[in-house]
Amino acid sequence: MRTLLVFVILQCVLYGIDLKLLPMWGDETFTVETVAETPAQIVDIVRDDIHPPLYFLVAHWWSRIPIGSVPLVRLRALSVLFALLTTVFIDLRWLLNTPPRLRNWFLLFWTFSPCLLLYCRMARSYSMQLFFATVATWYVLRLTDDAAVWKNLAAFVAALGMLLYTHYLAGIAIWAGANLLLVLSLLRGRSVWKTFLMSNALLAILYLPWLVTLSGALNQWRHSQVYCLTGNIWAEQVLKLCYWLYSFTFGESIPVWLLPVTLVLALPCLWLFVSGALLRREWLWPALLAAALAFLGATGWVSYPFMGARLLFLLPLFLLALAAGLTTKGSAGTVLGVILLAANLAGLWSYYEARDILNAGYLVPNQRIAMEIAQRSRSEDTIVWIDTLSFDGSALEYYLPKGYRIRWLTSPETVAAARAELNAGDIRHVWFVHSSHDLSPGHVFEELGAQMAQTWSDHAVYSYVPFSPVHLEILRVLELLRHRDGNRPRLYLCEVWEYRRPH
Repeated sequence: MRTLLVFVILQCVLYGIDLKLLPMWGDETFTVETVAETPAQIVDIVRDDIHPPLYFLVAHWWSRIPIGSVPLVRLRALSVLFALLTTVFIDLRWLLNTPPRLRNWFLLFWTFSPCLLLYCRMARSYSMQLFFATVATWYVLRLTDDAAVWKNLAAFVAALGMLLYTHYLAGIAIWAGANLLLVLSLLRGRSVWKTFLMSNALLAILYLPWLVTLSGALNQWRHSQVYCLTGNIWAEQVLKLCYWLYSFTFGESIPVWLLPVTLVLALPCLWLFVSGALLRREWLWPALLAAALAFLGATGWVSYPFMGARLLFLLPLFLLALAAGLTTKGSAGTVLGVILLAANLAGLWSYYEARDILNAGYLVPNQRIAMEIAQRSRSEDTIVWIDTLSFDGSALEYYLPKGYRIRWLTSPETVAAARAELNAGDIRHVWFVHSSHDLSPGHVFEELGAQMAQTWSDHAVYSYVPFSPVHLEILRVLELLRHRDGNRPRLYLCEVWEYRRPH
């Protein structure tokens, strides 16, 4: 218990300090705006989106607790709370009868995981998914050991039901893995068929009110289009898989000197992970099925920078296998563990410096951009163009004063409409917010900016989020360092062009 208390206190400090460190980003904006509505409105909003309602309802009631004046900070504190609950549950249940060395190494990797820190300090459901997935996994394992204990069945159904009402991907993946585990137990001669039938029947009844909405979400997933960096579907899957494993192992805040270290550590860490996973073969195939389904679902919905977030509920299994493998390798395992822990600490330091985060979109200062637009222009004669193909403008819209006209540019058609609107004559001021990397068809956004610069001679450009040496190295490897014309290197993530109509 003393060991757990030490690690929980460490997590409280690491996870609770300066929750305003990173700016609010797009998905967090959706959370903040949604939870401010009534419960009935929340259900309607998420029903039209692709999220179950439980997290948003819990966050709605949590946000009423007077623990701070900033809604974003309150919601991030809720995420921290679920991360702490997960830590306590894992130690008191998962690690109850494990050797002290395995327990200590897991808690070290877990507490100082840059990946866990990043996503458990966001106003999203990641840590809530993590908690319910952890509880459901433990109770289904208890069912395979003793199917006669009805409390285990009730707890498993309740936890998995909560998970399904929190996030589709995590819930379906854990459900599939649990069913495979029960089927394999049947094949091994264990009498768990009643548990298998009853758990699925109870879950179906519990989820019946949301089944139609789930089918609509699956239809959205099937027809979704995801940005492909490599241009090749198979290369893209390899990239996403590597990014996911890299995120789980080393986190997503990487100082430049740590890049070669992580490359050297990659294969030894994979060796430890595989060695640990093979120690519990009865878990292996159910865990692989859950991971495969989760990866399939995530890769069909998001691009590679978001794989770690969508699959965070699998992190305990990953780190447990890593720690277990380490304990079987003697002094070599200890040396690798110390090096990996040092790399994680460097990642935590980089995170709190708010730099070198691989997904630089988390660093965009949307509130500052909105304030600067408001200070330099008036809503009556101003229009704001936002490149939505490579820039998430929802947080910017949230912070802009009411009355500003916002136009979302997504295609050549929306660009043509934006040009036509300028002929109305009442627009004297245009702001164009976009990524420095143009993803538009035929690079129409670059052409729009160039034409505006020619016709509206009074213009200026403001750049935000300078690329760190880590980002520049990665961009150089990916051959994305230069614009289409090859004349100007990409030094910043996003740009805001200001155009004033000449008198």
